[in-house]
Amino acid sequence: MRSPRALHLLACGSLAVLTAAFPYQPVFAQSVPPESKDVGEGTLSTQAPPGIRPAKSQARPAEALPGGRPGPEGLPQNIRWTEDWSRPAAADDPLLVKIKHIPIANDDVYLTLGGEARVYYTDWHHSSLGLKPNDNNDPVQSRLRLLADLHVGQNLRAYVELGDNREYGEQFATAPNRDKVDVYQAFVDVTVPLGKAGKVTFRPGRFEMPLGNGKLVGVREGLNMRFTYQGVRATYILPGKVSVDVFAVKPILIDPGTFDDGPNHAQDFHGVYISAPNRIAGFGTDLYWYEMERDRATLAAGVGKDDRNNWGGRLWKRGARWDLDLEATYQSGSFIGKDIEAYGAMFEGGYTLGGAPMKPRLGLRANYFSGDKDLTDGKVGTFVPAAARLPLITEGAFFSFSNLMDIYPSVTVKPLPAITVMAGPDFLWRARKGDGVYIGPSGSSFTPYDSSRSIGTDLNLEASWQATDRLAFRLWETYFAVSDSFQANGGKNGNYFGLMANYRF
Repeated sequence: MRSPRALHLLACGSLAVLTAAFPYQPVFAQSVPPESKDVGEGTLSTQAPPGIRPAKSQARPAEALPGGRPGPEGLPQNIRWTEDWSRPAAADDPLLVKIKHIPIANDDVYLTLGGEARVYYTDWHHSSLGLKPNDNNDPVQSRLRLLADLHVGQNLRAYVELGDNREYGEQFATAPNRDKVDVYQAFVDVTVPLGKAGKVTFRPGRFEMPLGNGKLVGVREGLNMRFTYQGVRATYILPGKVSVDVFAVKPILIDPGTFDDGPNHAQDFHGVYISAPNRIAGFGTDLYWYEMERDRATLAAGVGKDDRNNWGGRLWKRGARWDLDLEATYQSGSFIGKDIEAYGAMFEGGYTLGGAPMKPRLGLRANYFSGDKDLTDGKVGTFVPAAARLPLITEGAFFSFSNLMDIYPSVTVKPLPAITVMAGPDFLWRARKGDGVYIGPSGSSFTPYDSSRSIGTDLNLEASWQATDRLAFRLWETYFAVSDSFQANGGKNGNYFGLMANYRF
C-alpha cells in the first residue's frame, strides 16, 4: 500500500500534468463559487447546473430536466445532457470543438461526443468521528467518462454515457468510488410540442435526476459515482411560466464489476415536482411530493422497512446583490411499523458587494432536520432525505441530514474573476437529545445521550479555480472541533482535506 505522502504526490502530479496539457485560458463567465458545490437545478429558475453558479450576466442557465432550457451555447456543464452544441463547428476549429457537432444528415441531425477525466485526492482523519475504529482514509479517486449525444431534430435525442471509476491507496473501500466500465447513463428523449400550450418530454432509461436546489435529491458529486436512476420521467413545460416533472424510478445499485449495474429493486422512488418562476413578489416557487420506499433503513429507533412521503415547498430568488433560498419539508409514512412525523427546513441567503474589491459575499446558511424525541413512543421523528447533498454541511460529509441543526456564516471573495474562496465556521447541534448523532450516508449513529445537544464546529475553507471553460481545480479543508458533550460520548475531532482536478470535453 502506498503511503499517504506518496498518494498526495500522485494527486498533485496528476494535477500538474493536466495543467501542462491544458494551459491557463481564463473563462470568467464560468467561475465556480464553492458555496454552490453540487447545488441542484431549479427547474425554471435562474440557477445554474449543480456545481456552477452563473455570472450575473449569464442570461440562460441550464435546466436539469427533460426538455428544459440548455446551458450557454458552447460551454461544458456539470449535468452533461444540459449542454448546447447546436451550432456547427467552423472549418478551422480544433478537433475537440468539431466533435461537439458532427453533422449526419443536416445541421438539425448531429452527434455530440465528449467526456470527463477527474482526479480527486482525499484525506480523512476520523472519517466517522470515532463511531468506528480505524476510520482514517486517504484514497485517490479517478473518474473517466465518455458520452455520445444524438440529436434528431428538435424533438428526439438519444444519450449514452459510459463511466470507469477507480480508487487507489484506500485504507477501506468506498463503494460508490469503485465501478469498472459500465453504462452510467442511457436514455431517449421524445418531445411532443403543444404549440402555445408548451411541450411535454418523455424520458425512459437511466439518468441523473437532481430535483430543485439539489439539497435533498442531489447528484453526489463528492464521490466517483453520482446518484443515477432507472425508470421513466416526464416533464411538461410552459416556457417562463411553469414546469411539472413526474417520475417513477429505482436508484441504480452499484456493483464493482464491468457492465453489471442495475436497478435496486429494494428501493422505489416516485413523485411530482412543480416549479414556477417569479410567482410571488418576484420569487420562484416550487411545490413537490415524492415517496422513497426502502426495504431496509437504519436509524437509532431500529432497522427495517422505511416508506417515507416528502411534502415540501420552496421560495428562491437571485438578484444582483441579494440571493435567497428557503425550503421546508414534512415527512410522513412508516418505519418498522411506526408512524413517521419528521420535518426539515433549509435557509440559504447572502448579500454581494458587487462594487467592492474582490466582490465579497456575506452568506448565511441554516438548516434544521428533526430527530426522535423518544425512541419508545411508537412514533419516528428522525428526518431522512431521499438522496442528500451531504457536502451541504461539509465536503468531508461527516454528518447526514438526521437529527441535526446548524448555522453557517461565511464570507466569499474573488481575488481574480476565475478564482473563488469561501471560509467560515459551521456550528452544529443535535435537534433532539433523545436521538443520536448520525454519521455520513450510512445511517449509523452514536447512541443518544442526555448531556448538551452541541456536537461541535466545522471550520471550513473552500477554493476553486475555473482555469478554462473545460478545466477546473478545487480545494477543501475542514477541521471538525468536537464539543465536550459529544467527546464524552465517543465523538472525536476530525479533519478533511480534498484536492480535485476536473477536465470536461
